Amino acid sequence: MKLAAAALLALALPAQAQLYKCVDEHGKTNYSDQPAAGCKAVDIRPSPPASGAVQGGPESFAVRDAELKRRQLERDAAAAQEHEVKERRCAELRRENVVLSSGARISSLNAQGERVYLDDANRDRRLAELAQALRGCP
Repeated sequence: MKLAAAALLALALPAQAQLYKCVDEHGKTNYSDQPAAGCKAVDIRPSPPASGAVQGGPESFAVRDAELKRRQLERDAAAAQEHEVKERRCAELRRENVVLSSGARISSLNAQGERVYLDDANRDRRLAELAQALRGCP
């Protein structure tokens, strides 16, 4: 069994596609996979694609693969950064919601340096805005 498998493997290894173009004395062209007198080896090239642009060899696949991986890394980094910004914004919204929901009096200083307190109507309006904004947070 092992001997048969080794023989099949040995037969498969030297398999190469070589094409020979033979022109006989009447000018008739024949192609063969066996060399004969008056035959020339033919370089076999793939047909060009319908677009007309010939694709490069394995080097271009390696370059395209590297470009794909680079774009994926850039996209992942951008998504991670976007997620981080969203998380920070949501944390700020949650903190503001906790402060406003606590019922404590909220004040700020106006342009003249006077203390101005947040009235209940503005507090309720801002809490509604926060509730709407927090719906988009995880």
